[in-house]
Amino acid sequence: MKNIVLLLGLILFTGCYSHHKKTEETSSLSTSKKDQQILYDVKYGKNERNVMDIYLPENRNINTPFVVNIHGGAWTLGDKNFDTKLSEYLFSKGIAVANINYRYANDNDIHLPELLSDVDAVFNYLIEHSKEWNTRDTGFSIGGESSGAHMSLMYAYTGKKYIKAIVERCGPTDFTDTQTLLQLSNNAHLIAAVNKMTGNKITWKAENPVPESYKPASPVNFVKKIPILILHGDKDDVVPIRQSYNLIDRLKEKNYPYQLIVFPGADHSLDALPGNQLKKFSTAANWFNEYGKN
Repeated sequence: MKNIVLLLGLILFTGCYSHHKKTEETSSLSTSKKDQQILYDVKYGKNERNVMDIYLPENRNINTPFVVNIHGGAWTLGDKNFDTKLSEYLFSKGIAVANINYRYANDNDIHLPELLSDVDAVFNYLIEHSKEWNTRDTGFSIGGESSGAHMSLMYAYTGKKYIKAIVERCGPTDFTDTQTLLQLSNNAHLIAAVNKMTGNKITWKAENPVPESYKPASPVNFVKKIPILILHGDKDDVVPIRQSYNLIDRLKEKNYPYQLIVFPGADHSLDALPGNQLKKFSTAANWFNEYGKN
């Protein structure tokens, strides 16, 4: 989720991640280390946005963590190249990664169920190729940033596959929180993106009930006992940190495992302060390596 200025800023900021982007529809890179492989722009579905980059570390087996990584961009923008550096870092730590694109939400026929069906198609593809790649066919991990974090949570909590671990970065978790809705409503682009994702057609005002379509799109309503790492900046003015606290309140009610790492002074771009990028990468890798293995 982002207002238009922050969305453009995110695109510019993460544009440097695209140095491995390929023009071919599907291509592969063989690296110098035996048995490690990177596959670019692998098609997992029929839509032009149904492509992903696959990172397969050396010496992998069915116990190796395998992460599906979902980029941000308010469900309506963005690209997998936003998270190329993170994927490469996880790969360097012996973690397999599928860094994915997905269809953009719109006003007509693509909303949260369609986005989650793309994620499910990714998992199906990974399972189908598990023997070929010598990778796991169940117990995957998932993660993402902003709207990608929201999709990660919704799939982990409501999807068809067993998820072992989650790392969510500054994602919205509770669209029934009226204080957050008031903040979102101050920006037409943000609230429009939420409405595209949820399929809501009603203009919300503070004195009105929360739209019904916001409730089933709120991860707080579906929490499961999956170890989750939550990363959030305490100066986030796009997705306020209270959204993470709302999720934590629900996790505490259920006594489900979680860890919150607050980035002091950080806004929605967690990497904006020196050292934050490495902190984000290393804590995510440690979490996946601890909870994503068999």
